[in-house]
Amino acid sequence: MFTRRNAIKTMGLATAAMLAPATQAANTRSGLSFGVQMFTVREHIKDLPAMLKLIQSIGYTSIEGYPLIYTRPARELKELVHGFGLEFYTGHFDYATLDEKLDYATELGLKTMICPWLEEPMRTEAGYGAAVKKFNHFIELAAQRGIDFGYHFHNYDFHLLGKERGFDILMRELDPRARIELDVFWVTEAGEDPIKLMLRYANRLRMIHIKDRAIKGDYTTIMNFDPKRMTEAGKGTIDWPTVLRVARKLGVKEYYVDQDYTALPIEDCLRQNWAYLSALVI
Repeated sequence: MFTRRNAIKTMGLATAAMLAPATQAANTRSGLSFGVQMFTVREHIKDLPAMLKLIQSIGYTSIEGYPLIYTRPARELKELVHGFGLEFYTGHFDYATLDEKLDYATELGLKTMICPWLEEPMRTEAGYGAAVKKFNHFIELAAQRGIDFGYHFHNYDFHLLGKERGFDILMRELDPRARIELDVFWVTEAGEDPIKLMLRYANRLRMIHIKDRAIKGDYTTIMNFDPKRMTEAGKGTIDWPTVLRVARKLGVKEYYVDQDYTALPIEDCLRQNWAYLSALVI
């Protein structure tokens, strides 16, 4: 129903779009474009337009969606993000709501829907088997809309479950069309070599998640949310120049800062990540 309130809201979004720049080109020494996974700013999105404006003003060129921002109608959210000159290619969606969010993702114009998490009770051989069946069914549904499906790995996916790991089950049984979103921190946390994984699964690799690992050694496949283990890019132990160089050679286009925790105010976190990433020569 058209109401005065809706009209004002629409005018506000239109004004934001007119005042914002057109989608910006990468302003980095490497030529790579970097975005922000909205989970990073989850505690600061009550004023979503202000956060999008900050992200764009720092230099990021895209966002990756997260369920917390899907409270607006899809068309309104799409116009809001694009109105601030930001691209919006990919979004995270909860395992339980994949099917019901397909229409929403379609209206957003997303290229890829990512499942970012399996709850702990599912982290068994049977649980991963059930996930494979659900994912393969969903891959076919999404393909009919021109949307890819991908999975975001954490360290728990590399935990040994009897004779094999959840990662092995997924990579063996998933439809070959399934994409990989490689969170370099979490695979390193598990003691895996991200470069080897990137090269081995180059045909599936689609996105890179960026946050640095503050410690050396002490690898674990058990989830550990100690914020002291992670830090801003360039302040830790991960060889980002090599990671990004290899990713670019493999054709990766999407790179997102996805810092689960930071000791800094969120604006400082975003600015420090950007300062390092934008200055890299790779």
